[in-house]
Amino acid sequence: MSMTSSWRTTATPTITQPTFAPLADGTSLTMRGAMDDDLPELLALHARCSPSTLAGRYLADGRAPSRRVQRSLLRTDIALVAHSPAGSMVALGNLARADDDPRVAEVAVLVRDDWQRRGIGTSVLRQLVAGARFHGYDEVVAFAPNGGSWVTDALSRLGEPLLQRTPFGEAVVRLALAPHHVGLMGAPAVHRPRLSISRPGVA
Repeated sequence: MSMTSSWRTTATPTITQPTFAPLADGTSLTMRGAMDDDLPELLALHARCSPSTLAGRYLADGRAPSRRVQRSLLRTDIALVAHSPAGSMVALGNLARADDDPRVAEVAVLVRDDWQRRGIGTSVLRQLVAGARFHGYDEVVAFAPNGGSWVTDALSRLGEPLLQRTPFGEAVVRLALAPHHVGLMGAPAVHRPRLSISRPGVA
């Protein structure tokens, strides 16, 4: 898969009403499709993430992407946001067609530091995989700067993921999909943007 950035925007993804995602501690998050109006909250989410969290999400130097790139993140093939009971955005999930294979979807999740290790990333990832199945993808792939253990563990609950390595030393976690129409998505998207969501850059 190409690791270059080729950002393009598209129409707002077809995702239906919000859903509640219960966590193991009893907290219930609200998860829904992202909208352009979410940009101020998304900027605040990135501002509250540590450099290590940002580096883990974007495979870069720990800086938040530019405002332009963050706006693009709200308009990927599938873009999900999760809000705390108090209403603040605590996570973002993205899915986009792989650069080099229209049958493969790249997925990525960002969770605010103070909400990590509570199952939020797994919950968002589960919905992204459900969306990939719904839209007819054959495989999902996720990139991580190190072992990618939480992604591997999360995808292991949905199938049998394959762990590989890129020439850069990053982990690549792949999961083959079977058709299964579940999740937050509405009608299948007519157009899939050609994006690379793992290395959006910071320009």
